[in-house]
Amino acid sequence: MNILLLDLGREMRGGQRQVLYLARGLDADPRFRPVLAAPAGSPLIALARAEGLKTCPLPSRWDWDPRNFFRLFWPARKGLIQVIHTHDARSASLGAVLKCSFPFIRLVHTRRVSYPLKSGWGRKKYLLADRIAAVSQEIAGILTASGIDPERIVVIHSGIDVSKYEAKTQTQSQKEIVFGLIGAMTPQKGHAVFLSALGLLRKEAGAPAWKARIIGDGPLEPELRDRARELGLSGLVDFTGYKDSREALLGLDVLVVPSVDGEGSSAVIKEGWAAHVPVLASDLASNLELVEPGRSGLVFPNRDAGGLKDALLQLATDLSLCRRLVQGGAGRVALFTEKTMAEAYMRLYEGLS
Repeated sequence: MNILLLDLGREMRGGQRQVLYLARGLDADPRFRPVLAAPAGSPLIALARAEGLKTCPLPSRWDWDPRNFFRLFWPARKGLIQVIHTHDARSASLGAVLKCSFPFIRLVHTRRVSYPLKSGWGRKKYLLADRIAAVSQEIAGILTASGIDPERIVVIHSGIDVSKYEAKTQTQSQKEIVFGLIGAMTPQKGHAVFLSALGLLRKEAGAPAWKARIIGDGPLEPELRDRARELGLSGLVDFTGYKDSREALLGLDVLVVPSVDGEGSSAVIKEGWAAHVPVLASDLASNLELVEPGRSGLVFPNRDAGGLKDALLQLATDLSLCRRLVQGGAGRVALFTEKTMAEAYMRLYEGLS
């Protein structure tokens, strides 16, 4: 079966890494012949080529650029594409246009964010899909509420390559606890809540010594640096810039995931489990599909800086709790590997009629 994996992102974030994992899994199975299509010069194309995967560089990152359409027109017309599988909003548009031109092609969209579908074309392109893979039950419910037939929706959580993560063996320091947030500096990731909680923790009498790291980059960085200074956190919070999460996790005692909305199936939670770092997450519905409170992580009320501060203090002072959460997370991550994800997509493809 010829599968075109389509992603128009020029960055290498969690969604693009999922595409790479899927392409790798499909390529290892003789039943499938994947081709990864992404903008020329994108990190995704470069990494796929480095692994020997078949790629199709596209002229543009824009869904309505006619050059992208015509780059895929002839392979589609010749019947060389049986399934188009899109992985971001722009590629969903391009895939839907190709589906309109070639109705015999099966169209699959993966939806990674828990926002309602937009009106007009934003909804129509999903209605054109033969199947939609939601990366969480929450997203599946939102798609159904947006008018998508639930029979065409399947839940497939994102996975990670557990073998790529070194398990942290050193217990947290009694002298200084290191809290960390890993993620793009965008509104939905909850950096502002994290900083507010740290501001409260700074004033907490009797709290153990601590520092925090904000790992990543993005448009909110200047605003977040200003906010840290306003809260008196200079010297306590380090903005490290982008680092590979596999490296960053080894320097953390607690991984904080304070996302406020829009999450799908958080990769960083699974990465924390794989690296044996205790996970502390907001109680978004999507996060609660992953974290078992008190077993594989702690949760706090979404957007509640005071609740987050209390949870940070609890983890900083209760080493036995941290060990239990690490043990629970290490067992939990086995359910969310790139292999289980790829196998689920293979079943989806084979079920297309």
